[in-house]
Amino acid sequence: MYKLIYGENARLLPWAAPRIGVTAFRQDAQTIGYERDGELVAVVVFDGFSYGDGYMHVASDGSRRWLTRELLSAAFAYPFIQCGLRRITALVPAKNSVALKFDEELGFRREGYHPHAAESGGDIISLGMLREQCRFLPQEAR
Repeated sequence: MYKLIYGENARLLPWAAPRIGVTAFRQDAQTIGYERDGELVAVVVFDGFSYGDGYMHVASDGSRRWLTRELLSAAFAYPFIQCGLRRITALVPAKNSVALKFDEELGFRREGYHPHAAESGGDIISLGMLREQCRFLPQEAR
């Protein structure tokens, strides 16, 4: 049985950080976790909020079992509906072709290339999604 987890940043951020490849998230980080039978399978982290934008990071247990419509709906409803953002940004290591493909399949579009911008010193590709482009929101929320 799957379960969405809210309000447990102290538990979810340390689980997500090494899977995403960062040592820490920004001070304003918020999370949505996803459990299956009591075990975390995915965490979505939001941080770097501005008036109309924020960063979205996705960490998983490495399987595809966590990728459900319920989690995707919650993950996009939070920034676009609850926070009222006009867009979200994803920053992906240029060498992570799996994550880039995944983000593009979700509807993110490539917007920029940033040499040496990763915490590890590698290159980053920035992707963005506008609220009106998000197919995981009800039409009236776009």
